[in-house]
Amino acid sequence: MIVGAGPAGLTAAYTLLRHGHACTIADRRSEAGGTLRDVNEQQLSREVLDAEIHQLHRLGSHFRLGAALGHDISLDGLLRGFDAVLVTVGELTKTDGEAWGLEMSPGGIKINPDTFQTNRASVFAAGRAVKPANQLVRAMTEGQWAAECIHLFLQNKQVHRPDKPFSSIMGRLEPGELETFVRTAKPGPTLTPCNVCSGFTKVEAAEEAARCLRCDCRSSGNCALQSYATTYDVDASRFRSQRRPFEQYVQPGGVIFEPGKCILCGICVKLTELAQEPLGLTFIGRGFDVRIATPFNKAIEAGLQKVAEECVLHCPTGALEFRDPK
Repeated sequence: MIVGAGPAGLTAAYTLLRHGHACTIADRRSEAGGTLRDVNEQQLSREVLDAEIHQLHRLGSHFRLGAALGHDISLDGLLRGFDAVLVTVGELTKTDGEAWGLEMSPGGIKINPDTFQTNRASVFAAGRAVKPANQLVRAMTEGQWAAECIHLFLQNKQVHRPDKPFSSIMGRLEPGELETFVRTAKPGPTLTPCNVCSGFTKVEAAEEAARCLRCDCRSSGNCALQSYATTYDVDASRFRSQRRPFEQYVQPGGVIFEPGKCILCGICVKLTELAQEPLGLTFIGRGFDVRIATPFNKAIEAGLQKVAEECVLHCPTGALEFRDPK
């Protein structure tokens, strides 16, 4: 049971429904959406919002609108009918929280930050009910995290919030580095759809997406180094040093090589050796200056005449990638 059909509650419902749990959402308003309905129409179309809420109906969610916690429904009553309750009612007074039997902090409902559980084990809380900050994205994120915790709780597993994937942020870019990013983006001005409510057509969406600088990482989510760093709880800031300049070399065949992501594993070197590439790839230099390159100062493309796709596939960190995904 979710009490509060705002951004945190709706996101939690979507997550729980996708995990296969039955989900009922109650809200004191006559329409679901909460503070999302207070957003300017130009920023969030009501048509879009209603369509998103309709998806929850299609996934099997039930709504009890016009039902306020503490007046029309009680927390004790909900606990008798549901296995878990998530409170996402927005800002509330200390009196309200204490009347529900919930321990309060100065900002809102007191929770275990790692599990989103209140002092009542089967009651969870998230969003502005916990901390009165009007931040839409944060509320939705907390709604998802709380739902993941409830999912574990309902399976009688140890409850904990999802682990954050390891993130190595470059920070501020130097002018020359920004120019490097721009080289791989499709030129052209920002596109604005003719009908804001309808959004982009398929062609417009593809053209606008092609303007992306791809400054995240083409291998994000599929990087072995990121995976192991998350598994072993690596702290990227433990040993601080000057960041290497960002380099990106776009080869004629569509292969992109980013030396800063290369961990010198030698997989690509071995693959070119096994394929008997005319030039192949090799280690150049000594000590801390070792790098992967094609012999005789040739471009990376010259060393990947036969196994470019195989090298891209097996590169564990995305140092070798195709400009356009295949």
